[in-house]
Amino acid sequence: MTQPRIAVTPERALIDVERDIRIEGFPAYAFITVTASMTMCGAAWRSEAVFVAGHDGRLDLRRDCPVSGAYAEPAAMGIVWSMACQDMDRVVFPPDRTDALTVRVRAESGALSAEATLVQDFLADGVTHRAVREELGGMTVSGELYTPAGPGPHPVVIYMNGSSGGVNAPRAALFAARGYQCLALAIFNYDGRPKYLNDMPLEYFEAALKWVRQALQPRGGFVAVSGISRGGETSLLVASHYPELVSAVVAYVPSPVMHGVVSAGAPGTGRNAQVWTRQGEPLPHLWRDNATADWEAAYASEPPYRQTLAFLSATRDAAAFERARIPVENYPGPMMLVSASDDGFWPSTAYSEMVVRRRQADALPSFHYVCAGAGHHVHYPHLPATLISKPHAMSGLLLDAGGTPSANAAGNEGSYRAVLDFLAQAQRGQAESD
Repeated sequence: MTQPRIAVTPERALIDVERDIRIEGFPAYAFITVTASMTMCGAAWRSEAVFVAGHDGRLDLRRDCPVSGAYAEPAAMGIVWSMACQDMDRVVFPPDRTDALTVRVRAESGALSAEATLVQDFLADGVTHRAVREELGGMTVSGELYTPAGPGPHPVVIYMNGSSGGVNAPRAALFAARGYQCLALAIFNYDGRPKYLNDMPLEYFEAALKWVRQALQPRGGFVAVSGISRGGETSLLVASHYPELVSAVVAYVPSPVMHGVVSAGAPGTGRNAQVWTRQGEPLPHLWRDNATADWEAAYASEPPYRQTLAFLSATRDAAAFERARIPVENYPGPMMLVSASDDGFWPSTAYSEMVVRRRQADALPSFHYVCAGAGHHVHYPHLPATLISKPHAMSGLLLDAGGTPSANAAGNEGSYRAVLDFLAQAQRGQAESD
């Protein structure tokens, strides 16, 4: 009998590349326990699944279904996306650094065993990074810029985080790996920016857009804005107020209305404190003078809290909703919404449908990708999809994001591919119209 071995193809590649994982050399019909483990952002992650080998003692993880364990369907990368965090006191999720992730895969049956590693990269060969700290109009435009290999010019994506603030460097690096110069733009809770989301001027985003166009000289003048959660809300808001500066929009799990600070406000200001201003004046948000809003709908039960219940309560006040609605019909360009149908933070699928229907009434180009059964944490392929409940980075509240690991993994992969297709089509469309 041959010695057991695990073959991973390719062994090292970008995280968005699916691997072929095959195991051989075990006895016919052996029960084989397959584990995956890694360290990500200082915390340990691990998964385990049990398979039955075929008559030839082989397993193909793309083809074969576990009989027990962390996931329950044939999936080439199931042993990776089903990894769960082993140290919730140290968890950082999603990753905030572009360090490669080294996954150790082990297969064992009785005294027989085999090991292999696969490495998931965020930085493609030739991608470069530099910090951006630009003083513009009395504000510091702050972020991290990732530039693809090659001389350029390159199309640009501006990507914004949600209510945890900071920046998503791995997401920006992946956009750069796929040909886009990406500015991971900080809104708050980052170097050079306010600690909290309170009283945030839209002029900050106008300044960032103008700087990008002047300093980066994007190919064909193409500048897309994108963001997740509050960053998705921000993307819709910025495009609606500065349409001439935006070439396309990709809003992940967004809101069609403006909200107060919710979990991201300064201590003592309350969940309903003001966020967005323009020309020094506050813009109306959903929670102001709302007759039906009830935060206790989310927080009356034991944690983890499902905040969607509170957002639905506020949505029932139609007048308040319309006052706070983002005028998405003001943006004539292509817009893509990515939602999660089991979103525990807010009802992003219903919210996204509202945006699409309002724009369709004016025949504006709109696309909606629904991550069926997934929760609020929509990321990129082959990242662990098991972290459904975790403390909010700003408020510390234990929140239920929704979804299941398998649905989250499918949503991560499907939405990632759909967004790249959308951006390519948006570029072609702009080139044809110029």
